[in-house]
Amino acid sequence: MRVPPVLLAALIAAVMLTSSGCQLIGEESSGPTCSSQEFDLIRHPTPLGTSKALVGAFDNAVNQQLESATMTEMIQRAGWTMDWDRAIYVGTSTTDARLDERAGTDLELACLTSLPQRSSNSDLASPYVTLFLSKGNPVQAEWWYGQNPSLRFGEQEFLTPDTIFRFDSGHGVMVAE
Repeated sequence: MRVPPVLLAALIAAVMLTSSGCQLIGEESSGPTCSSQEFDLIRHPTPLGTSKALVGAFDNAVNQQLESATMTEMIQRAGWTMDWDRAIYVGTSTTDARLDERAGTDLELACLTSLPQRSSNSDLASPYVTLFLSKGNPVQAEWWYGQNPSLRFGEQEFLTPDTIFRFDSGHGVMVAE
């Protein structure tokens, strides 16, 4: 059986590219390597409680125009456990330096998969994640969608169980202070 010259040339080129370490079109680079265990921000266990319960607790606080509450009180309203010590903001423009600063550990973006992406619709706010940590390790991620999510970090780099939230009537949200 005779192989057509064009097919033979394509086969040789593919073998050369593969053996030289170059990637074929359509394959994505593996990117930076993660020095610790990877954590998927979408598909992860929910040991603290359900997503719906936490979002609901903050939505209810906004609807009730709750003057103030600690993060512990909001977590209790959601029926979540307190098996976390810090929660950080992960948005579309989060860098490794900001992640380290917020997490207080050597957590790397390469270790987080399914990071938030900018919304393709300029009228919509891009989603963000509140990543709950225990001793610097990711435990659970909570996604916030929509134009006006009910939890805002305000000027806070991270949240703790003692963080106080106040109702912001101008924006209709609970803001950390």
